Amino acid sequence: MIAKKLFLYFILLIFMACGSSDDPSDSSGDTGNSNGGNSGGNNSGGNDDSKDETNFYFSESGNDSNSGSQKNPWKSLSKLSNSELSPGDSIFFNRGDSFFGELVVNGSGTESEPIVFTSYGSGDKPIISGKVGSSGGGDYQQAIYILNHDNMVFENLEIQNNRQAPRTNVDNTDSFGIQIHNNSDEILNNFVFKNMTFRNVYAIAQVDPSDQQAFNQFEVAGIRIFTEWNKAPINNVLVEDNYFTDLQRFGVHAKHAIGNNANDNRHTNFVFRGNEFKQIGGTCILPSRVRNCLIENNIFDEPGAKTNSRMIGRGSAVWNWYSVNTIIQNNQALKIRGILDSHGIHVDHRNVNTFIQYNYMEDCEGGFVEILGGNETSVYRFNISVNDGWRSNPNWTNSNHTIWLSDNIGGQDGYNSDNSYIYNNTVVINRTSNPYRTAIDIQAINTRIFNNIFYSINGSKMGNKQVNITDNNLSMSNNLFFGQVDTRFKDYDEQAVFQNPNFYDESLDGAKGYQLLAGSPAINAGISFSGKYAHPPIPVGDSDIFSEIEAIPSVGFFGRSLAVNSTPNIGANNAKNGEITSLYNLENPLIRDLFNNQEIQFENVDNEFNYRLFDITGKEKKSGIINSSNSKIQLENGVYSIIIENNHKKISQKFIYRKSNL
Repeated sequence: MIAKKLFLYFILLIFMACGSSDDPSDSSGDTGNSNGGNSGGNNSGGNDDSKDETNFYFSESGNDSNSGSQKNPWKSLSKLSNSELSPGDSIFFNRGDSFFGELVVNGSGTESEPIVFTSYGSGDKPIISGKVGSSGGGDYQQAIYILNHDNMVFENLEIQNNRQAPRTNVDNTDSFGIQIHNNSDEILNNFVFKNMTFRNVYAIAQVDPSDQQAFNQFEVAGIRIFTEWNKAPINNVLVEDNYFTDLQRFGVHAKHAIGNNANDNRHTNFVFRGNEFKQIGGTCILPSRVRNCLIENNIFDEPGAKTNSRMIGRGSAVWNWYSVNTIIQNNQALKIRGILDSHGIHVDHRNVNTFIQYNYMEDCEGGFVEILGGNETSVYRFNISVNDGWRSNPNWTNSNHTIWLSDNIGGQDGYNSDNSYIYNNTVVINRTSNPYRTAIDIQAINTRIFNNIFYSINGSKMGNKQVNITDNNLSMSNNLFFGQVDTRFKDYDEQAVFQNPNFYDESLDGAKGYQLLAGSPAINAGISFSGKYAHPPIPVGDSDIFSEIEAIPSVGFFGRSLAVNSTPNIGANNAKNGEITSLYNLENPLIRDLFNNQEIQFENVDNEFNYRLFDITGKEKKSGIINSSNSKIQLENGVYSIIIENNHKKISQKFIYRKSNL
């Protein structure tokens, strides 16, 4: 199955196939838009003095009275804002330059001929910033504004908007990098963001994250996708291979303001794939009223950060609100912080069909499972949670949870979430210092908790803070409990296992060590996936964005088949004989292990190879030679591309590397 293959890539921490000869440092788009811009005008980067009809060039050294060709570029964002764009147009910004002001996009592309905003030249990505200071009339609400236009591609640009100077008619609590805004009755279609950087987006004002009303209204974001009340939605958005960092609250916020008409009033078909979010003040991705959303293969590193006083400092990596069909899979959620929420991934209010699967979560301050009021079919399956839920909030005794299902919406109880599934997860608390206690609170109906490993050692106590379960139809069976897991929780299990699961090697960083050794009591000890414990299916037929996803999972976290026999293992790993999934990459026989003392290791290096290592922004971080005596490269957490080559072979791959700093 294609979905199985994609999942295997995640296990190897590789999510782009090898064999490409593309150089990540050479992605400027110098030759223009392949969708017809250059071919139509016969201009391959244009050093001639005549402006191509579809290519527009911008440079700090340009002049708005120029022709707009590459040789004689324009200079200002206002020049572009006042120029009408047409399908197939390409706009190029010179690398290494910065452009200040507000770009108001004037025109739409088509599905086959989108308008492309990209870069040319060499050096760092060009910066577009809404910051102009008091002398420019105050900083703009956003760097790029798209109102009622569509069919666009943004690539190879850096977007900033650090607002400090007030501007007339712009709220001091607002700041966006790019805003797509629909206040029309026509659906806006087809937006792509690829290889972009979003950095340093701040409003003038700050809010207290404990003030719920102010917090909810504070919507600063790198990308904002917004439809007004009773207006048409935005459809088909792809956010792929981008880098988000140093943002006051959101990475991406998609929001529909609802309506009282007969329409669904939800955006549709959003995909977030292969992005890195590093030190975001709040949440990385929030789909609010979105139907059909796929969030996969991302790394969420320190959401809820407070690296400066202006950051809001609260937020789960991902949460959804009033959304339908949200699939969140194969991501890493690391070091989440905040006085409220701040779980790895949580389900907020009134969502339908939320599937959280095959994710690795570690050091998330709030906890592992969070399902708030009014949800239908929320699923946590085949995830690994390590040392989550250690928050200590003096104003909320049970602020940190291993499992939390709430029936509260807006301060009112009674909104039970129905048909929640928590199964085949591996939940571990094993840090060697600062032991802590968690809470387990369930106010819901028809909750199923089965085939999970709950493992708490070294003085930490799972559920010891509080166990409060109100669900008259709770189904709980075949969970394995080891260490200090509260009896008030364990007693609900109809067929519990009380033994050490015998993990492969807990001293290893990341997920690899939580595989099962041969003879583990978790092997073949789960309850079969039938009857009330049958897999809830993903409605893959509802959208083409789910075309490569399995409706029913066929593998566990480590890619081991669930069809070996009718009896699954307990936990996220379904290996039957102690097989250990190596991080050795079958498609690149050189890369062996990405989890070993902050380094990549190579093996079978019989010859000498040159390598170049790039971060997600395309900057070259390291280069050198590997051979049999020098087969390691040191690195830090992040998303990387590496090129390995000699006279006989060239391999290019993209991968996620992570190492805990616990």
